[in-house]
Amino acid sequence: FNRYTMATLLASSSIVFNRFTEFAKFTNIFYGGFDGLNIFDKDMRLFRDRALSSQAGQGKAASSLSAALAGGLPSIDGANQSGVGRFNNNVASLRTAINIMTEPTRVGVNILAIPGARDPEVTDHALARIKDYQMGIYVMDTLVYDKDGNRLYDDVPVRPDVRETSEKFESRGVDNNYAATFFPDVHINDTTNDQIVQVPASVAALSVFGFNDREQHPWFAPAGFNRGSLNFVRALDVRLNSNDRDVLYDARINPIASFPRAGFVMFGQKTLQRAKSALDRINVRRLMVEIKRQIVIEAEGLLFEPNTAITRGKFIANVTRILAGIQAAFGIERFNIVMDDSNNSREDVLANRLNGRIVVVPTRAVEFIAVDFIITNDGVEFV
Repeated sequence: FNRYTMATLLASSSIVFNRFTEFAKFTNIFYGGFDGLNIFDKDMRLFRDRALSSQAGQGKAASSLSAALAGGLPSIDGANQSGVGRFNNNVASLRTAINIMTEPTRVGVNILAIPGARDPEVTDHALARIKDYQMGIYVMDTLVYDKDGNRLYDDVPVRPDVRETSEKFESRGVDNNYAATFFPDVHINDTTNDQIVQVPASVAALSVFGFNDREQHPWFAPAGFNRGSLNFVRALDVRLNSNDRDVLYDARINPIASFPRAGFVMFGQKTLQRAKSALDRINVRRLMVEIKRQIVIEAEGLLFEPNTAITRGKFIANVTRILAGIQAAFGIERFNIVMDDSNNSREDVLANRLNGRIVVVPTRAVEFIAVDFIITNDGVEFV
C-alpha cells in the first residue's frame, strides 16, 4: 500500500489545513537501544557479569574503558557514557528491579534471584533490601576467582578455585540470614537450541527450591538425596571432592556435589548468617518467612476492628490453627501465643495499638549422622 509521509503532504495541491493530520507521523530511532542499554553489546544486552562490574580494566561499569572493552559502547575520550558503578545503566536497572520486587505493597515474592548478577553493587543492594523486606530469601550468585585471585567472568574459560573463592567471599563480611549462595555453576541441556549451556548455581538452587515446595513444604531442607537431586544437570563447572565441600561449607557457600550412584546433588543448606543459631539454615529461615507471611494476612484482617478481648481471641484462634498445621507437618516442635493484658496496657489501647507475642521452636534438619560401633569377638556392637 502507499505510505503517506510529510513529503506527500508538502508535494500535494491541498490547501486545506490539517487535511492529512492522521498521516503526519514519524518514527524515531532511539540511540542506545531499549531502556538506555546498548543492544549491540552482548554483555550489556544480556546483563552479564562483566557489564555490571566496576573493576578497572575489566568491567563495563568502570569509570573508563579500554578500546577492547569499549567495542560497541558509546564513549568519549575513553569515558564510560553508560554510567559508572551504581549509576551504570545495567546496574541501575537491576537495583530498581530489586526495589520493586522487595516492596511489600506491590509484590509478595518469597524467593528473590538474579541469576548471573555477581557484582557487589547489585548483590549488596539485594542483600540489604531482602533483609528489610523480611518476607523472602535471596538466592545469590557470588563472585568466583582463579587460584591467583583473579576475578572470573562469564566469558573467561578458566575454572574457579574453591579455596580462593571461599576466602574472597569470607573477606566480604556478609552476614545475612535472609540469603544463601551456592557453588559451582552447572551445565544443563538447552532443549530449545539443543545444546549444553553453562548457567549460574542459582538456577539449580531455584529448581531445588521449587521441587522441595511442590513435594513437601518450605520448612523442609532443600538439599540432600531426597529433595536436592539435580537430574537435569549434565556437568559441573568444578568437580568437588570432600575437602572442597568442607571448605565451601565452612565459608557458608552451599556446595553442589556429584556422587557415583546419586548423580548431582545440592549438598548444603546454610544461610549467610555468621553466628551459630537456628537461622543459619535455609529451612528454618524459610519456615519463619512462611509463618510471618501467613500471620501478616491474619493481622491485617484485624486492622480497624475493636480492640477488645473478642478480637484478641479471634486472632489467637486463627494463628493457633495455622501453627498447629505447620506443627503437624513437622515444621515446628511447639509454639506459644500471648496476646492479653500482660502485653497490652491501657496506654496501648489508647494509642490504637494491639501487641502480640509468638514463640516457636523450629524442627531442625539432620545434616550429620554419627554412628559408633565396636568390633568384638562376639560380633559388631552399635552404641
